[in-house]
Amino acid sequence: MNPASQRVLERIRAVEGTGMRTFWEPEPLVWSRTEGCHVWDADGRAYLDLYAGYAVANVGYCHPRVTEAIREQAGVMTHCPSAAPSEMRAELYERLLDIVPPPLDRVLLAITGAMANETAVQLARAATGRSNVITFSGTYPGRTVGAVRYAGKHAYREPFGIAADAYFVPFPDPYRSPWAREGDPGKVALALLESALTDPASGVEPPACVLLEPIQGNGGVVIPPVGFLRGLRELCDRTGTLLVFDEIQCGFGRSGRMWAAEHEDVAPDLMTVGKGIGGGLPLAAVLGRSELMTTWEPDAVSSTFLANALTAAAGCAAIDVLREEELVERSERLGATARERLQGGLAGSPAVGDVRGRGLFLGLDLGAEEPDPDLAVQAQRELRDRGVLVGRGGRYGNVLILAPPLVIEEEVLAGALDAIVEVL
Repeated sequence: MNPASQRVLERIRAVEGTGMRTFWEPEPLVWSRTEGCHVWDADGRAYLDLYAGYAVANVGYCHPRVTEAIREQAGVMTHCPSAAPSEMRAELYERLLDIVPPPLDRVLLAITGAMANETAVQLARAATGRSNVITFSGTYPGRTVGAVRYAGKHAYREPFGIAADAYFVPFPDPYRSPWAREGDPGKVALALLESALTDPASGVEPPACVLLEPIQGNGGVVIPPVGFLRGLRELCDRTGTLLVFDEIQCGFGRSGRMWAAEHEDVAPDLMTVGKGIGGGLPLAAVLGRSELMTTWEPDAVSSTFLANALTAAAGCAAIDVLREEELVERSERLGATARERLQGGLAGSPAVGDVRGRGLFLGLDLGAEEPDPDLAVQAQRELRDRGVLVGRGGRYGNVLILAPPLVIEEEVLAGALDAIVEVL
């Protein structure tokens, strides 16, 4: 490791608590500067970030319009308490509601995606008078104490001694669902869920909501079979259960649609958004139907920084950039080309079991027969050595995740895909 990066690491190691993820990697990358789809380390080396800072930089790092909006707002007002209305807050609400499915017509702000998921579940409980939550294996709702209760990996809860607070159903992975035997994983999962909801002896309490990601992100970019989301919508309607979609990672243009559920033309009762929506600043929200969103009395939801004017300005600018630069359509087009390149270049490779994705949200499932997390770690490190950053997830940690900024240049993306094919 070069001296500049080493000095930064030593300064942080001397004072940071060990719970952070900073030193999860033996030699973490020390970030110094970002622009567009690139990151520079403390020693001045440039990297192409195909993970967008954990799927945050949808409109690119330091987009000029977002940066200008932040600068302008910083000269007028940064902090505005959540108890005080502001015009910037109204602007953000109106922009958000202009891009979400029509049944959703009210907003509750959050700071992080985990906070948004906590709020959505508590709201569903308050609106229905029920307490049970149903979610799926592989679900990643965030890692705060309130959200991690619904996470599909018990390893996330173990350090805190927190028990799960949900009933888990297998998520229908078209590639790895041995529990479905020879059946359609989507139909089998729906049948299991229907039994849980309608069988009076199932042992499952009537749920307030079903919580899921329309495309699982940390679960490994898992896209459920066609018809699964529609079947879920019908089942929830039939049983009086609220449907909550977590679009924090798969939404905001990432999948080639504004929201991933639009691929199936399914609208939820509540939807959580975050990550890319803030243009690089911490911003999240819950969106829902009026009859649900007016359940609580005033002051039920509060946090000092909920309505921060600076993050609202960044969010407004990010939404404007996404729409005016037609980045959703760009994601669909570049994603289709990228998927075709990877599927063709890796066809027959014993290292790669599955190449999947929608838009610029792609997963490479490594291990043709059994999941191979060691290979994923090795490939991720070799790509970093070549100046290309990719994510890694999946139940076994064996899936390389590509979620680049939607502004990435076509030739830059093509070069990165060539590098991935060469490494694998």
